[in-house]
Amino acid sequence: MALAVFSTGAQAAHAAVSIYANNGSYYTAYGPSQYWYNVDNEGYCGNGGGNCSPNNMKYTWSGCGDPVNYAVWTNGAGPNGWATHDAYIPGTNATNPGAPYLLGYNSGSQYHFTINQNSYYDAWVRTDPSDPWWYNIGNVWLDDNPCNGTSKIGFDEQKVAD
Repeated sequence: MALAVFSTGAQAAHAAVSIYANNGSYYTAYGPSQYWYNVDNEGYCGNGGGNCSPNNMKYTWSGCGDPVNYAVWTNGAGPNGWATHDAYIPGTNATNPGAPYLLGYNSGSQYHFTINQNSYYDAWVRTDPSDPWWYNIGNVWLDDNPCNGTSKIGFDEQKVAD
């Protein structure tokens, strides 16, 4: 099934919620395929989190130097204007203590942040809980280059909500 994003009505205080799945039409993975690993029945879609697919998550091993593997989720169908961003951290194969994300917003601005994936288990994690609203979120990047040892970096769904 190729469904990659869905929007719902009011959910919590949000009018529109878009979930971007790995391997969906708003997701692009880069780097050699031999360094990407798929785990079925894991991640947000794999654990029955919503009406989405694929039902797997991806991971790669972390390193230091030029990124070998990275992924980009594009906010192609989600809200424009002010919105929040959350990353889903799978319960398995997401163990990096400083997974390096980049949030592109406001037609060219960037916010670099890290998530300790080892601190979460099948959970949505807000980009910046102290100031969660971003204007015109364009894309989210995650790479395998945190320079913090060797561990698994989990790649899974991203959520944009206004």
